Amino acid sequence: MKRILQCFRHPATNRSRTPKQEDDDEEEEHGQRPYILQLSDHIILEIFCKIPTKTLIQCKRVCKSWRCCLSDPEFTRELFSRTPACLLVTGFRWQWGHFLVNLDGTWNPNVVALKLSSEISPRPTMVGSCNGFLCHYSRHHLHIFNPVTGELLPLPTPSELGTLGDCYGFGFGPVSRVYKVVRILPKQVMVLTVGSGIWRNIGHPAYSFSSITPCHGIYHNGFLHWIGRACGDSSRHLVCAFHVETEQFQELPLPPPSYDLDKTYFKLGVLNGWLSVILNLNGDISVWVMKDYKMKESWTKEHEFKDPVGSFGTSILKFTKEGQVLGLNYDDHSMQAYTLARTGLVRVEVDGLPLMISEAWDLVLSFVSLKDRSP
Repeated sequence: MKRILQCFRHPATNRSRTPKQEDDDEEEEHGQRPYILQLSDHIILEIFCKIPTKTLIQCKRVCKSWRCCLSDPEFTRELFSRTPACLLVTGFRWQWGHFLVNLDGTWNPNVVALKLSSEISPRPTMVGSCNGFLCHYSRHHLHIFNPVTGELLPLPTPSELGTLGDCYGFGFGPVSRVYKVVRILPKQVMVLTVGSGIWRNIGHPAYSFSSITPCHGIYHNGFLHWIGRACGDSSRHLVCAFHVETEQFQELPLPPPSYDLDKTYFKLGVLNGWLSVILNLNGDISVWVMKDYKMKESWTKEHEFKDPVGSFGTSILKFTKEGQVLGLNYDDHSMQAYTLARTGLVRVEVDGLPLMISEAWDLVLSFVSLKDRSP
């Protein structure tokens, strides 16, 4: 951490000057600096770790010392572990682009979205997200992208990318500290360790996946998750968990069934730091979270919604501190909020956001450079 703190201090002194001259110059410079730049190092660090990502991006343009810290690998890793989540929104069709917005409480006209730079061709297909990085492919090119720094890392493209029935995932091995991309085909599972340049065949999949299941795996707690069925038992739905470190599959139970599995639409996600399953049965939505990972008994029904929130589909993004539920309406591609007290939907309009939204994620973005991929 000492190397990080040096970014906030004054540049190295000129050794040809006397100590008294250096002290006089430093005192004069200190008096001319803004008050916030005169704060002690540990206070500035604490402030930075509590600032929303959108504001931090703007702070990077304030002065050289802040830019130095927000580019330092050690500082950015510490920052990632303590930065609050925000919404990353992708525009629809001609309004494509990544937009950043903080909606932790009750939104108001003062909330403004920030458009992030992008080197990606329009309308890429999401493969997964992990540690602030996005993995997707566009025009048959697979890559990792950091929407904060604008960096793009091309990856080797597997054969027949985008074949019907394929599932993908993007995760991180916390022990080996490497990122991996997983591709599940009907007859084989392929794994790419980022940086190796080689896709490896690790065997035959033990699960089948429905065509309505989202194609990208959900990364949480060192595992990638999909909803599938065990081969040979098509009636048994379960959560297929792929351990990124060991490259082994495990089975996790779904919430206690009280519905017809074949007539229920599932969506996996992460809400409030828990693995979640959102169920949609004839427009009625129930939200379950696994509060103790891998423990069936820990599945807890957090919310249950009746119409008119059926227009949410199953894209519930987050629960705010004010007791509101934020989600996407796929009918008109808008962001909407459901207030538990009023039991009604309200369109959320944020200055700077496109009118039509394709996708959105509640996640922690990162200043970590793709050149230093160990968060």
